[in-house]
This record gives sequence, C-alpha cells and structure tokens, in this order.
Amino acid sequence: MSNSPSGSTHSSSGRENPVGYPGSTQMKRRNSRESPRAFYEIPSWVENVPSKIINNAKQSLKDMPTSRPYTPRDDSRYILSKLNHDTTSLNTISIDYETESRPMSSKTADVIRRNSKGSIAGISDSSTLVAAPPPIRLSKLNHQPSQDQVSSGDSSISSQTKPPLPSNHHQRSNVTSTTTKSSHRRMSSASTKDDSSEENLIWKHEIGPLIETLISAYQKNHFEQFDRTCNDLYSCLSKHNLFGKKSHKKRGELLKTLFSFIESDNSIVRFHVVRLSLAFQISSSNNLRHIIRLTADLTSKKTNDHFFLNSNILDLLFETIPRVDVEQNLEAIAYFCTTLQNLTVNNELICLISEKKPFELIKNILKNLLRLKDQTQLADKLCECLTPLTSALRNLADNDVNRQEFLSDDLIEHLTFILKYFTDKSHENLMKNVARLFSKLTQHTDCCMKLVQCSSCYRSFLKILIKHESNQALVVRICFILGNMMAKSEDARLTFMKDSHALQTLTKLLHSYIQLDSLVLKPDKLDTNDSTSQDVDVVDDPNTNQFRSIENVINKVIRVLSNLAISEENGLIIIRRDDCIDLLFKLLKAPNQHSEELLVHVLMALNNLSYYDDSHSYINRNSETLAQLLVKYIRNEERMDCVVEAFRVLGNLSRTTRIRDILMKCKG
Repeated sequence: MSNSPSGSTHSSSGRENPVGYPGSTQMKRRNSRESPRAFYEIPSWVENVPSKIINNAKQSLKDMPTSRPYTPRDDSRYILSKLNHDTTSLNTISIDYETESRPMSSKTADVIRRNSKGSIAGISDSSTLVAAPPPIRLSKLNHQPSQDQVSSGDSSISSQTKPPLPSNHHQRSNVTSTTTKSSHRRMSSASTKDDSSEENLIWKHEIGPLIETLISAYQKNHFEQFDRTCNDLYSCLSKHNLFGKKSHKKRGELLKTLFSFIESDNSIVRFHVVRLSLAFQISSSNNLRHIIRLTADLTSKKTNDHFFLNSNILDLLFETIPRVDVEQNLEAIAYFCTTLQNLTVNNELICLISEKKPFELIKNILKNLLRLKDQTQLADKLCECLTPLTSALRNLADNDVNRQEFLSDDLIEHLTFILKYFTDKSHENLMKNVARLFSKLTQHTDCCMKLVQCSSCYRSFLKILIKHESNQALVVRICFILGNMMAKSEDARLTFMKDSHALQTLTKLLHSYIQLDSLVLKPDKLDTNDSTSQDVDVVDDPNTNQFRSIENVINKVIRVLSNLAISEENGLIIIRRDDCIDLLFKLLKAPNQHSEELLVHVLMALNNLSYYDDSHSYINRNSETLAQLLVKYIRNEERMDCVVEAFRVLGNLSRTTRIRDILMKCKG
C-alpha cells in the first residue's frame, strides 16, 4: 500500500481518503450512511455553517459587568428625637395599670376610641390612668388594702383616681338579685382562700423582700445591687410561673413600682424595667408604647448592646410584638422597628436576631402597614415605621443565611409596593433603603429573578427615575438594579421596554448627567485604573468625589442601555434613537475628560448595538465617523481595555466595504 497525500494509507476497499479529510471523518460519514438523517440536519463532520457563525457572533452580545454603588456600612443609630413623636420625658408619662388578663376586644376598643377625645393614648379620662408615682413599698401581703386605697384586680390605685360611680348606682344595687349576692359571697370566699394560698406566701416571703431591696438600691443609686436584685426577682417570678398570672393584686403594685423607675437615666435600671414588663406580658396600648419606646432608647447607644446579647430580652420582644394590633399601635410599631434597626448595626446581634426567625414577623408588619397606605393622615407615621424597618432588612441581608428568607412568600413584592406608594421627596430615606436592599439582593440570580417576576416594579423604578432625576444616590442604585435585571432576564428586558417612557427616560438621564459632568472641574490627572463606582466621599478632594459620583451614574445608565440591547427587539429600537446613540458618540470624542471605566462601558454598549445591521441605524449612518474615532482608541496602548473593546466594535462595522477601506488606510 502507498501513502496518500494526507499521509494516510489505503483503506481495505482500496479507496483513498479525500484530501483534507482525516481518516476519522471518513468513518463518521460511513456511520452517517448507516443512520439516515433528515435533509435539513447538519452533518456532524461539518464544523462551521452560517447559522453557527451567526450564533457565535450573537454570543458577543454580553451583559456589562459593573460593581455595586459603594455604600459604607451605616453604623448610625436612630434616636428618639429623629421620630416625630412627642418627646416628653418618660418620667412624666401616664401609666395604665392593667387589670385584664386578655386583650380588649375590637368592639371595646372602638367604644374607647370614640370616647377618647382629649384623653391620652386612646384611654378615656374616667379610666384608671394615673401618673407614675415615686417608688413605693408594697403593702403587706397579709393585710387588706387601707380605706384610701381601692383594689382593682391586680393593681392598687389611689381612691382619687377611682372612676365616679353612676348616679343611679345605689338604686340599681338595691334591686340586685339574690343570685348576684350569692355570687359575690362565693367570690369573697374564694378571695379569702386565695389570701392564704401558697402563691401569697411566695409573694410575701420571697418576692416582697426582693422588691424592698430593689427600692432601697434604687434610692441609694446602688445600681450593681439593683442589677443583682432584679435578676433574682426575675428568676423567682419565673421559677414560680408568676409572670403569666394577671389576676393577683400584687402584680399591679409591682408594675407600678417598676414604672416609677422609668425616670432614671441609668441603662441598667431601664433594661430591667423593660425586661420585667415584657415578661409580665403587658397588653395595654399605653404601656406597650412606653415600654417599646424605652427599648428603642436603650438600643440607641452601642454600649447597651450587651443587654441584648446576654439576656432573653429579644425573645420577650419577639413574643410581644405579634400580639400587637398594628393599626392601633403605630407608635409602638415605630419604636419596635427603630429597635430592630439599631440592633442590626451590630454583626453579633444580626446573627442572634437571624436565629429568632424574624422574617415572618417583619413580613406581617409590612403587610399590615401597607394596608393603611390609602389613609393619607397616617402617611408620616407609616413612613416612620417603614424607614427603620427597611434599614433593618438591609442590614439583615448582609447575612448570607438570610437571603433565602427574601425568596419565601412575598417579602420582595411587599418591598416593591413601598416604591410604588411612597415616592415623595419626604420619603427619600425610605426609597433609598429599599434601593440599597435591592442592590444587594439582585447581585444574586435567585433574588434577582424573584424581583423580575414583580410586574409592578418596572413602572415604580421609572417613576422614581423621572421624579427624582437629580438625586444621584437614588438614581445610581435604581439603574444598578435595572442593569442586574436586564442582564439576567430576557423577560425583564422586554417588559421594561414595553413602557413608552423607558427609553425616553434613560436618554434624558444620560443627557442630564453628561451635561452635569461637563460642568464639573475634573481632577488634574485621571488615573487609568481609577474606578468611578464609588458614589460617596472616599477621597479628600471634593472635586474628585463629585466627578466620580456623576460618572458613576452615567456608567449605570449606559449599562442599562447595553443590557437592554441584548434583546434583538430592543436593540433595533435603541439604534434608531438618534439622540441616545449620539450621546455615546459624544463621550467617545472626549477621551481625556473621562475615566477608562466609563469609556470601556461606552465601547461595550456600542459593541452590543453595532451588532444589529439596520439601514435606519444611527450607527450605520455614521459608521465612518465612528470608525475614525475607534482607530484613535486602538492606537492608545495605555488603555488596553479600551483597545480590546474598540476592536470588537470595528469587527461589527467591518461588514461594509467602506469601513474595511478605512481600516486598510489606517493599518500603518
């Protein structure tokens, strides 16, 4: 046998392999005859066909990478003065000493609200509401209340505060049935039995002395002893299961003593007042509001974090809030949200709170707050609740363990509703919190796709971009979110562009910020490796900071346009928008006035847009001008990233003869 030109030998059939086809190809063709294929199927031995070439070219349309707008960790804590609530010191507030063991019904609450004009916290003037007294000693447990005291369930309240009896009270008493009298006798007998019960002995011999010590320590400012005694008191009450029993009269007296300590500025005292009050499951709206406010006040100082790390106060808080009627207790909810925001500044507390599974509670609060969105008189109070709550969510999102929680149920959808209904200038911080949260979440594909499915978010984002065009911090984040969505989803690209204002809004933003950029004093020398993705002060030169923040917005807007163009339907629309593409040309014409990052982004956008060959395209009609600009870029070896992207655009343009001629003339 002789060697063929390709170096292969004759086959057993005596035929040579065709020149240019390896021996394995002949076997493939032979196998293909054994397994017939449809006439339109491409033979496996053919490597390149026009459709494959086009598909490969299509792959060059890629999403534009960028970094999340730089946001330093916000360690600031909300303080009570930031909320628009009455800042009257806590030692002057009125305290409602609870006697009921169950929350009042909604019907009762409605009656109280109708009669509450001129009263405090929705409680009528005739209710058992008294000012917090100085610390008192509990009356001896084996004695009946004195004549100037009136027993009211679990509280002992001065007779001066006893509601006046109706004028016909005695008349009605005279006609009381025998059954009622006998019922009173049975209750009296039961009360006498209760006085001699084991529970009373516990209050007398164990709890009573602790309270006496507590009052003494407070009066002498012995706060270490106060701390130890409160811990002992809590342990004793818990050991004997006395926290949940609201029927005992001494419970009210103990609460009265605790509330008298509220005037103290000492954090130890305030912590124990909060902890014991929450453990007693206080349910009155008035008391809850002040205790949760006291909790928020505690969390406003970093030095108090150890109270929440080393005690069960978080458990008590998360057990209490679900029982609160959100609509009727907006102030208490605002203080709780403030508490949550302040605590989530601490990484240790983020982990601890995450273990408590707070997202179901947060979602329910969000849902109930958004139900009130149409009540314009509540708009400010709703914002006071939502702003710290969204800030807390933003902090919780830093923990990777929590990301899955944002995918469950409809938490992300509730957050998009905030951007739909709260878009006034007064809601700026609220919008910024949600935007920062989405900036974090949309970097992850699963969370991004969850947001893509929220159909209302696209219109909300556009509305914010139109309404708050000059707010750089907000615009840059909204555009970053949109860029992430467009990069990951064809549905997002098509849905966004269906809005008639979409492309017009992006073009207007680009025009406004390019104009603003032209007015800014540029740094003496632009660092070719400098990034403009930082939108806050990170250097000492204010001019550099302003330059960076403006370019960062331009980058993010261009990225949205570039990622939109990945869709052919969108790309063909964008390339016919002359004013939009002309702005990209304008940026290329001033390379010394812009950072390399911005120029690379412009070239990447033009690469995506120049892929589409359309006679109405602004790029095709001005291809010679663009080619001449690009030639300057490929000759600048100091900016190699620009060189690479410029060659890609030229590759798309070179499909026409006149562009190839220009390149041939410039090859030297």
